[in-house]
Amino acid sequence: MHTRLTRAALVAVLLSTSAASAFAEAPSPLALATAASDPGALGVEIRPAQEPAREPSFAERTAAGLTTLAAVVTPYLPRVENAGVRYRPRSSGYRRGADSYGVSQLHVGYYDPEGDLGERFLIGVRGGPMIDPNIQLGLGVDWAHKTEKASSVTSTQPGPGGIPIVVRQDLARASTHLFPIMAFIQVSAKDDMPVVPYFGLSGGYQVMVLSAEDFTTGEQFDGTFGGWGWQAWGGAALPLSGRTRLSGELYVNGAELSRDVEDPFTGADIRESIDADGMGLRVGLSWGF
Repeated sequence: MHTRLTRAALVAVLLSTSAASAFAEAPSPLALATAASDPGALGVEIRPAQEPAREPSFAERTAAGLTTLAAVVTPYLPRVENAGVRYRPRSSGYRRGADSYGVSQLHVGYYDPEGDLGERFLIGVRGGPMIDPNIQLGLGVDWAHKTEKASSVTSTQPGPGGIPIVVRQDLARASTHLFPIMAFIQVSAKDDMPVVPYFGLSGGYQVMVLSAEDFTTGEQFDGTFGGWGWQAWGGAALPLSGRTRLSGELYVNGAELSRDVEDPFTGADIRESIDADGMGLRVGLSWGF
């Protein structure tokens, strides 16, 4: 379309220039002769004749036509602009807030029940979301275990190289498994402290499994006890890197576990109970996700 407009404008300029040259009138020879023989007869002042207008050359007409063409075509030329390109990342859908994350903890330690039952090895895990930068809700599970054996020395005899060999006879064995399964809330101080103190409280159901066997009489005992219980703890965490912490805490456990059985002598239903109160120590490693 631009080429047709250019050609039309150029033809119009050339035609207008040729027409102007063709219709220009030249002075009459008769009029010139009269004026020359009797200048006063005309009653006007005679001035020297001016040089006739020079016809423009082809180059000048072409230049004038191009100028007019540029004036005509320029308003119709499209305006070209360079717009900046902006990159917008694709939305990933769900985006978590800066303080919306969870924390998990893996710990080991011991549990010392009241009385002379002795300490028990403990391992556990707990975790849950941080509903606030300083408050965590979650679920925790521990396993406290202890195995005991009763035996007697029957004889001692020398072995190769004079090494004494002790011969024992197992009389009885017993094992205890305690599983506290509880929901908890934990409150901690700000993370910008060198050592972050915290405390927690939990409540839930606890299960204790007891098993024993008397090898002398052949009697066996197996029982599962359960009941509601609670725990409370306080400790301090040492920030390592990011959301990883090394923590240590003292805790108190409170529960009364029971089961219903039938009395083998009377046939009546009876309830057996175990006091699971005690305290212990846990050392763990926690991390955020």
